Amino acid sequence: MRFVDLFCGIGGFHEALRAIRPDFDCVYACDTDIHCQKVYRSNFNINAYGDIRDTKELVPDHQLLCAGFPCQPFSKSGSQLGFLDLIRGTLFEDIMDIVRNKQPEYVLLENVANLLSHDKGRTLKIIEGSLDNAGYKAYTQILSPHEFGVPHNRKRVFIVGINRKKVSSWSEFGWPQGTAENEPHVNSIRDNSSSRDEDSISKQNQEVFDHWSTFMSHLPKGVTPPTPTWSMEFGRNYPLSKIHPISRRSRAVLCEILREYEGKIVDPKGSRKSIESRFPPYIRKMGRVMPKWKRDFIEKNRKFWRDYGKHIPEGWLEKTKSFKETHQKFEWHVGPHADRNIMSHMIHLRPSGIRVSKLNWIPSLVAIAQIPIVGPWGRKISPREAANAQSFDIDFKLHETPAVAYRQLGNSVNITVAQEVIRQILQVEALRNPISHDSRLREHDSLEEL
Repeated sequence: MRFVDLFCGIGGFHEALRAIRPDFDCVYACDTDIHCQKVYRSNFNINAYGDIRDTKELVPDHQLLCAGFPCQPFSKSGSQLGFLDLIRGTLFEDIMDIVRNKQPEYVLLENVANLLSHDKGRTLKIIEGSLDNAGYKAYTQILSPHEFGVPHNRKRVFIVGINRKKVSSWSEFGWPQGTAENEPHVNSIRDNSSSRDEDSISKQNQEVFDHWSTFMSHLPKGVTPPTPTWSMEFGRNYPLSKIHPISRRSRAVLCEILREYEGKIVDPKGSRKSIESRFPPYIRKMGRVMPKWKRDFIEKNRKFWRDYGKHIPEGWLEKTKSFKETHQKFEWHVGPHADRNIMSHMIHLRPSGIRVSKLNWIPSLVAIAQIPIVGPWGRKISPREAANAQSFDIDFKLHETPAVAYRQLGNSVNITVAQEVIRQILQVEALRNPISHDSRLREHDSLEEL
């Protein structure tokens, strides 16, 4: 089977295909990232082209088109050309140019799970409609490695298109089912040779982790904080209605609010910036009336502190206020009876706060620097362990710069999931060209040899 690898990255689809059938032939690959091109070449001995818009005319005939395509916004304007008009100007249009021109038997696409709800589902309808207009039956499903025994929770949408004119068995396609009999565990991706200083926990982060462990350890048994926890609301009483956006309230009004509701005496003659700094960042940035769901969420945090703040050591909250904003927010996802030391669990430093979760899998790897920390290991996962979480073979050559390797792995398709989908495609292919029982017998001297 000849295949093309569009927006190939470091070659996740290629790696999956090569592991299933080494004789699968990649006849074209492209990616604009020169660092990805370098890794692709070192592993597959193929020079990937650059921008697909400049080289799509060079794509040869093939049976399978693979693409982890960028999800660019789809235009809502125009309708004279139907779906073709709606994808104009997007990279998906370039994919469909190749599909319409070459008519491969199979199309395999991968994207973020949010694609299903993007633009209230219209984006997915455009994609499926474009495939349908080109003569393909489109199948769509969200899959994650953890469903197949890999300790990595990474939900992605997969779209399989099957050429109705060329593949008579197109209706026989079915999505793979989860095969993990036992719950996965992060230890299965551990690389005991990893000892890089860069992966160790910084002194500053360790201080923050110990601080939140103190918080958890002093709560009554079975009690857990709201998720997410915003410590910036602990002990606060400013009103949640009639003051937003605060940028439209005078300095005198804001100072009076702080005095009346929180007993803070603030000079109204001070700078506006200093007065507004008395409110949490998300309040300062709010440009409209606070929605009800956010008011309810803040009230829940405030009530929690009123109920349980007395159990927390004196001075804890004041020290928390000295941390940067993201370290003042906390998420506990390991249940009410788990070990209260957060170093016993998975830790993920996110813009939304410190997330603590179970050790059954790592959070989804992403292209930006949010590298999971495995508490019992006392460090972040290494690039090789990130590759293990993405199911790459141990011999796969990663980029020599760790930050680049992490980013590339965060952008890659998971090999195990890709293989499971490809095997389902190959089952359809086998039904399309069945070899009769009699003809097989004629090729062998006996049934036993067959």
